[in-house]
Amino acid sequence: MRIEAEPGFLLHSTPYRETSLLVDLYTKNHGRIRCVAKGFRKPNKKGISRPIFPYTEHQFSWQGRGELKTLIQADVRQAPVLLQGVCLFTGLYINELFYRLLHEQDIHEYLYQQYQNFIAVLCTGQPDEVQLRQLEMTLLEELGYGLVLDSEARSGAALQEDSYYQYVPEKGLLLAINQRDQVQGNYPGRDLTNISRGEFSQASTLRTAKQLLRSVIDFYLGGRLLHSRELYRQHLLSQAS
Repeated sequence: MRIEAEPGFLLHSTPYRETSLLVDLYTKNHGRIRCVAKGFRKPNKKGISRPIFPYTEHQFSWQGRGELKTLIQADVRQAPVLLQGVCLFTGLYINELFYRLLHEQDIHEYLYQQYQNFIAVLCTGQPDEVQLRQLEMTLLEELGYGLVLDSEARSGAALQEDSYYQYVPEKGLLLAINQRDQVQGNYPGRDLTNISRGEFSQASTLRTAKQLLRSVIDFYLGGRLLHSRELYRQHLLSQAS
């Protein structure tokens, strides 16, 4: 089977043998695809190499029926952008997250559109934390792990703004036994309600969303570490020294 000119992005690549790459692509109509890009690390007879740029939409062509396809062509759809600073680390994180959590050949056209929009924002050099949190939630929703943040799981009752809750993956929000804000994993009902409504104007809401989503994402990663997080931590340490 041969696919021609499929829109997509590079999520991950590793060297393969002397002249090739193993690449994971995120495509609009075929989901995440793994390909061997034969000879893509070696210049052709005219001395021209065939790079595949991250954070840049391409038109990919490949062939093959097994899990590992053969990439034939990768044409950029716009001029490649080199991310810098926080935008670079955010791009590394999102690509690694999609690479780790997306199942091969699962199609998520809406998620692809949201990813495409988010990368476009990163390419402007202006990272947006609200959009990052929303993209994380969209990814979880599309994978079937959507967060239910408007009611308590056991009773079905609406959240109380002055109460604290804990989120248990695959169960939902439970009223915290210890109603103190310093307890790890306790989230204020007011912030959770704001998140469920898509209202992120309060700093405490953004902070709660970051903590909550990190906890849930870590659960579904199943103990696999994200190298992008460690790279960013090292970057912050170097900036502080």
